[in-house]
Amino acid sequence: MKRILILFLSLLLTIAATGCSPRRRKQSGTPEDTPADSNENPFQTGDDLSAGIDSIGHDAVNPNRDKDGKKLPFEYNGGEISIPYEVHASGKTKEIGFLLYIDGIAQPYKVDGSDAACEYMHIFNLKENDKEHPFTFIFEPVTGKKGDTLSMGIVSVYAPGFMPDMKKASGYGMYHSTLLGDYELHFNQDTKGKNASAMPKYPYLKNVKQATEPITQDYLDSLSVFSGMVPITLELLNKEVFSQQFLNGQGGLIDNLKVNEDGTLHVTFKIMGYPGARYKSTFYINHKAITDGKNTSFETVLTKGNVSVIEADLELSQLEDFNTFYVVSALCNVQELWEDGTSLLKTPSVLLYKK
Repeated sequence: MKRILILFLSLLLTIAATGCSPRRRKQSGTPEDTPADSNENPFQTGDDLSAGIDSIGHDAVNPNRDKDGKKLPFEYNGGEISIPYEVHASGKTKEIGFLLYIDGIAQPYKVDGSDAACEYMHIFNLKENDKEHPFTFIFEPVTGKKGDTLSMGIVSVYAPGFMPDMKKASGYGMYHSTLLGDYELHFNQDTKGKNASAMPKYPYLKNVKQATEPITQDYLDSLSVFSGMVPITLELLNKEVFSQQFLNGQGGLIDNLKVNEDGTLHVTFKIMGYPGARYKSTFYINHKAITDGKNTSFETVLTKGNVSVIEADLELSQLEDFNTFYVVSALCNVQELWEDGTSLLKTPSVLLYKK
């Protein structure tokens, strides 16, 4: 298993704070790390930025490989599939959650050794430093036909239990950042697709609309202000992917937003960049994929000189007093863009609170 040190450059910290996220370089089979379910956020208290953060690694257990050592696709033969997996971490905190995607679509799953139902995230609290924790993903794919070979992304989320309490902390800092392990799933049988009775149900979205808008110079200038990078140009967007989220029109440096008890919150999500990249974006509340009653993930294919926009109204009556909101965009045509490093994006988590 590969190991990574959770060391973040100031550039990435700036990007995470602004809500303008570039696409993340691919990390083959090695997603990321987590802190504790404490409300003491080092990014708010002035502590060392790396406090409690050491290392983490995770990977499939003994995946099939070809003679050159390249990972081969997992094989789906009908019914439920089991993917043996393992994770390790070291540091002050070792809480890790996993999200799973098939062809960019959020995939609910179960884990062995647990009575928990099929859900979009399961969370592990590791006890020992650098000791492998084995478990198994168990699921029936939400999509796939006989003969298909589809992308399968396994994404770790750093300290998913952390949520600002608006007293000790008002933002997430590096918490809830992600790292991706890329795999493939080959279908020897058709999947039954979405089993409506077994799928988790969180129909919190309505009035979902998708559109494409031309990128203007004014828009590029606004991206440059909030990206923390060199000026963003159309040429850069031919190589990089960016995403943004706006809540009732507010974006940029937003860490939290007070919302009403009921009514709706207007959500706008924008993604742009590498032409031909095919993404499916999923909206989350408290790590649960929310839907419009029909669709869990919304597809967009990026085109040169344009920004893809997804708008929706979030029903506030469905929310608790404190809620974590973010959007994950999973790349579907991973193999086509492998060498260019185009991969998964997650917007910075935002706290939606009522009281």
